[in-house]
Amino acid sequence: MATAQDLELPKERDPLVNQTISPYANPRINPGKNFRINPKHNWNINPAMNEGINPEKNKVINPKFNKDFSPLYNHSINPMYTFSLHPLSNNNWLGYYMFDKDSKLTGYMVIANQFVILDFDDKGVWRGYLVKTSSNTFNYFNLQDEWTRTFYCEDSMVGFNHFDSAGEWTGNFAK
Repeated sequence: MATAQDLELPKERDPLVNQTISPYANPRINPGKNFRINPKHNWNINPAMNEGINPEKNKVINPKFNKDFSPLYNHSINPMYTFSLHPLSNNNWLGYYMFDKDSKLTGYMVIANQFVILDFDDKGVWRGYLVKTSSNTFNYFNLQDEWTRTFYCEDSMVGFNHFDSAGEWTGNFAK
């Protein structure tokens, strides 16, 4: 199995090299500057204001009720059973690189299927997963299928921005 150090960040996916994909350099993908992608200003993408994308109100997108979205029950989206979903065991994984406010690599988000994205830290430790909503946002669940109340919204270009339960941008983003 590869190590996290073996995974090379492609230059086109590195926000320090390619500033077009950095929300700090590109106002179009910065929720502080583009209110269309900011859940504090756009209720359609805020699960606290839109019951259709709130897993506590909509059981279809809640893995506690819809086992197709639960890696605990659906082994095809569980990297402990489907090793090709682990970024350190598959050089051809599909997904996103996670970055913090300083554009430092913090993890990997691997596309498990059209509805679920798996979240790994920068060491390759699986820490949770995202479930897609009808608004193309993603609610974040821990490994016990509990919604953390955090969520990701598309940045209108090439990735996602991470928001806390109050709808505040955490500064973290995926490319």
